[in-house]
Amino acid sequence: MMFNLNNLQVDILKKFDGVANYFNPSHFNGKTIFRRESKFENKLLVSDIVDDQDNVILHHFVDDNYLCSYEDARFINENEISVCCCKRDKNDLVKIINVEFKKYNLTTKEFTHFKTQNAHFEKHWQFYSDKIIYHVNPYTILDENENVIFKQKINWQPWIERFGCPGLSTNIFEVDGLKYLLFHSYKNVNFINLNYYCGLLRLDSQLKPIAYYWDTLFPSFNKYECNLQLEYYNWRRNLNSFPTIVDVIFPSTVNVTSDKIEIYAGINDCISSKIIIKKADFLNIIYNVPAMIL
Repeated sequence: MMFNLNNLQVDILKKFDGVANYFNPSHFNGKTIFRRESKFENKLLVSDIVDDQDNVILHHFVDDNYLCSYEDARFINENEISVCCCKRDKNDLVKIINVEFKKYNLTTKEFTHFKTQNAHFEKHWQFYSDKIIYHVNPYTILDENENVIFKQKINWQPWIERFGCPGLSTNIFEVDGLKYLLFHSYKNVNFINLNYYCGLLRLDSQLKPIAYYWDTLFPSFNKYECNLQLEYYNWRRNLNSFPTIVDVIFPSTVNVTSDKIEIYAGINDCISSKIIIKKADFLNIIYNVPAMIL
């Protein structure tokens, strides 16, 4: 691991309260949004997007065919967020039809719908100006019309062997003029326990990958707020979907100030947090961590 949890400031923003669950927050210019889970007909969990005052921005709904809920929204800019829309069969709620990716304009209340590359399950795209970072394996950049404008196979095998297959997590952020993004991966331990990992990918000025670092950013969050995690697990046990126990720090947004790096992240699927790293510590540590040059 690059950073010792005991040396970091971890602020809990919202967390599971026995009725609703909050995790995977995003932040932009002083505003924070959250994914809020609640029970639907005591059969499964649905998600809404709310602000820090619990005002609903996007609410789950049922139409003629589907039950739709919104997951893991992220700020793109002051007026737009990206969001995943999970569509379930109205007559068979356990069955997920697909997960579609969308942009939502907070001012006009209008959606931009994407073709999502004709895939069944789409999550965690990252928007940067007129470009979209679509995936890290292979690393793929789309233009705003979803045309592939760059694609590169990366030697992820050393990471996969230790930490599982990588997927996108955060926005692109800059530290001292260099661009980075955070990605995640996970391993299924025994079909109940999932262990997640957080990695760091460095990009050039054209958003093309340069290197990823060999080690994970954070240590295990196992037993972090363990009583809360157990309460959340028990809250889910009687639903139609089998609950898992996760050891996860899932970063959603990185905000960089003059002297700090603020990572807005979900912890163990039941906590919304802000993890603060001193910029000087970040630069010192990554300078001494081996990297896979691409």
